[in-house]
Amino acid sequence: MKRMMKNRSGRRGFSLVEVMIAIIILSVALLALAQLMALATRTNALAGRTTSAASIARAQLERLKSATFYTDYSNPDVPVINGILVNGGDLEGNANGYFQFYDPDGLPVPAGAPALYVARWQIEDLVNPNAVGGLPLAMKKITVRCLPAAEVGSMFQRIGDAVLVTYRTANVG
Repeated sequence: MKRMMKNRSGRRGFSLVEVMIAIIILSVALLALAQLMALATRTNALAGRTTSAASIARAQLERLKSATFYTDYSNPDVPVINGILVNGGDLEGNANGYFQFYDPDGLPVPAGAPALYVARWQIEDLVNPNAVGGLPLAMKKITVRCLPAAEVGSMFQRIGDAVLVTYRTANVG
């Protein structure tokens, strides 16, 4: 004959095996939740870096867009292009005069100072008014790329950068 254990109020309780199984199930669920929280934290940090990179790239692009196209109109047939908008630059490397380092707050810092981001830009002619039979119009393509300053080959180097493009035009003469 099998007897059932009852507590003083007459109800059955949980056995030690049932409690252990419940603890194991709860532990597995909590571990899965902890991994999800870690993934969410990393994803949130990456989104923050990407947003910062896009903001820095946009600010650098606005500086280049706001620069005066020509600086010297003394010869109306061949005006002098602003030195900031001279063709050149490289989006993959720090070309002299076409990059700027930034700290974690998005403020420019000199080369060699601790920096979190680097903005690189490239400027190229799309329409050159000095070409034979050229239009009385100059048009430049400006591309800005902002990425982490530390090029260590991590995922952060490839994911977390921003590339923006704009075009500048000016009438000649």
